[in-house]
Amino acid sequence: MNKVRIIIDWVPNNYGAAPANEDIACVSTGSTLEEIKKNIVEALQFHVEGMLEDGDPIPEELQGEWEPEFVLTTRAQLKYSGNYISRKALARETGIAEAQLSHYANGQRHPRPAMQQRITAGIRSICQRLSVIL
Repeated sequence: MNKVRIIIDWVPNNYGAAPANEDIACVSTGSTLEEIKKNIVEALQFHVEGMLEDGDPIPEELQGEWEPEFVLTTRAQLKYSGNYISRKALARETGIAEAQLSHYANGQRHPRPAMQQRITAGIRSICQRLSVIL
């Protein structure tokens, strides 16, 4: 089964999603993470149907059976996790200043890959610690 890598970002007031392969010209939006995942899959299915009807070539990863592989940008991670984890807690866990996290969350700055990894690791670490109380 083919994997279609889909990038999810937070754009003002909504999540936005598009395949990582820019040759697949399909985008979608949604107000929640669950909604954007559903919407982009439906949009891609509709896109493939239209390409078949028009006789257009189908990108390799959309041929046959495929499944989405969702990747959240740092901004989308911060937006989503902000519903459950305070910036103060994340700052304490990652060693990244709250103000800097806010800049990343608001799109005023874009973190380097090493910083993105620290943020993702910090969110996962907090989740792992909380999971022991269940």
